[in-house]
Amino acid sequence: MVVEVIMPKLGQTMEKGKIVKWLKKEGERVEKGEPLLEIETDKTTLEVEARGSGILRKILAREGEVVPVTKTIGYIAEEGEPLPEEAAPEATAPTPTPTPKAEAPSVEKPKATVRIKASPLAKKIAKEKGVDLTQVTGTGPGGRITKEDVLRYLASKAAAVAPAPPMPVAKPAEEVHVIPMTSMRKAIARKMVYSKTNIPHFYISTEVDMTEAVKMRQSLISTIEAKTGVRLSFTHMLVKAAAMALKEFPQINAVYDGENIKLLGDINIGIAVGLEDGLIVPVLKNADKMSLIQIASEASRLIASAREKRLREDEFVGGTFTISNLGAFDVDSFIAIINPPETAILAVGRIKEKPAVVDNKIEIRKMMTLTLSADHRVVDGVLAAKFLQRVKALLEAPYNLLLPQ
Repeated sequence: MVVEVIMPKLGQTMEKGKIVKWLKKEGERVEKGEPLLEIETDKTTLEVEARGSGILRKILAREGEVVPVTKTIGYIAEEGEPLPEEAAPEATAPTPTPTPKAEAPSVEKPKATVRIKASPLAKKIAKEKGVDLTQVTGTGPGGRITKEDVLRYLASKAAAVAPAPPMPVAKPAEEVHVIPMTSMRKAIARKMVYSKTNIPHFYISTEVDMTEAVKMRQSLISTIEAKTGVRLSFTHMLVKAAAMALKEFPQINAVYDGENIKLLGDINIGIAVGLEDGLIVPVLKNADKMSLIQIASEASRLIASAREKRLREDEFVGGTFTISNLGAFDVDSFIAIINPPETAILAVGRIKEKPAVVDNKIEIRKMMTLTLSADHRVVDGVLAAKFLQRVKALLEAPYNLLLPQ
């Protein structure tokens, strides 16, 4: 049975995809469910699995080509099976060979001539300079072309073709390497420019004492990993704290539609994941209804799928709030751009030891900076501060994250 390989339609808005790489060559065997090729959409790069088993008999679209969705880009079949484009053509009646007709002798038609009125001197200059007098406007009596008309025509032509003085070009210090923008990179650029241009951002920051959170993670990490195979991370704890705080402050979990503020019923938290060719935000749906262990398990699965380019579209759309954690890269703090149409995004810095005052004593504590970017059309400073204050309180008393919801 011949299996068509088609450009998949991965979402309602997807109209085309770019073939990044074929993972199999023509003539190689492929099994159903095995990764067959990589495609790039304006949102992500992902692998497409084979829909059937057999030999990749024909590749119709090469790497780098952009193909409309549902178009056939290859065929999988067993040896000897006829492919659609190899089917025998329909039998048709032979077309009779036409009897050649005797050609009539060609008769050269005389060319129409136009008598041009010009002075003898004008004709002489025109002949010497190769000027077509039909292109010259005469200003003499009755439209007669004069010497001055020819000279004026020559001057105008010279001015028209005279090259502009060359502009000085700055010599680059070194060779420039041009990197073509991928579809994902272009989509990120469009979205971020839209966000910064249309959303009035404001930013607030706070320091969180993560000393107790570090202790709790250390005490639970081995047990959770033994039972689930997942290592509990601080990002998982941040997702849980944010989900609990969003439930208490629903106006942060909202969208602005140009006229009204819509409070969203679901709390879907996205986690920004950096890839070689861009950024993607897998989304934990209904994060407020998950336990910390469930969040750890689902977030680990989604992040692994994102890095392996196996996310489905429904796994990276529908977010209502985003967390971006750059702590693993020794970043102390940063501000993030809101991921539209969301209202806010939380930027997370690294945990580092700092002196802090505790019970009137100076102690070395493990501190972390959180920065909230919020849409001022939806949220004011006090509300944003209360939300961030609640996230801070939950992280500083981390065993609250283990309580059933």
